Amino acid sequence: MLYYTEVDLSSYEIPGETTLNIYISGCQNRCIDCHYPELQSNEYGEPLNLNFKRIIELYSNYATCICFMGEGKGTIVERDEMQEYIELIHLASMKAALYCGRDTTIESWMEEFDYVKIGRFYPDKGPLTAPTTNQKMYMKERNKWIDITYSFYC
Repeated sequence: MLYYTEVDLSSYEIPGETTLNIYISGCQNRCIDCHYPELQSNEYGEPLNLNFKRIIELYSNYATCICFMGEGKGTIVERDEMQEYIELIHLASMKAALYCGRDTTIESWMEEFDYVKIGRFYPDKGPLTAPTTNQKMYMKERNKWIDITYSFYC
């Protein structure tokens, strides 16, 4: 089960979108200089399934995209739960995004997202806004993933 700690609106995380960020706890990455170490705790916050539909109702007039800030513990059950949320997001005519903090490629379970950020934060490489970053932001367009990382530092 996915747990979340808070939500916020931002025009920063996903280029060209007004994004509702949902902060997911249970992060397994343990990045050096983590900006939100509380998210490393399992089951920190409230179960997302208790409030997700209400969150969409509350923010559907303000947000064009919902971004999961983290993927929890990464269990199959949590990934299936996230797939259900993506369906609800798309039914609400919004886009779905994932900030994955792992060094990975886009995995098959991520294919339903419209945006995916991958890569750990390494202090010497900088954040997503730095041209030297190892992190990548992808946008799905016509069923192909396009690297749009440059849009953070152009």
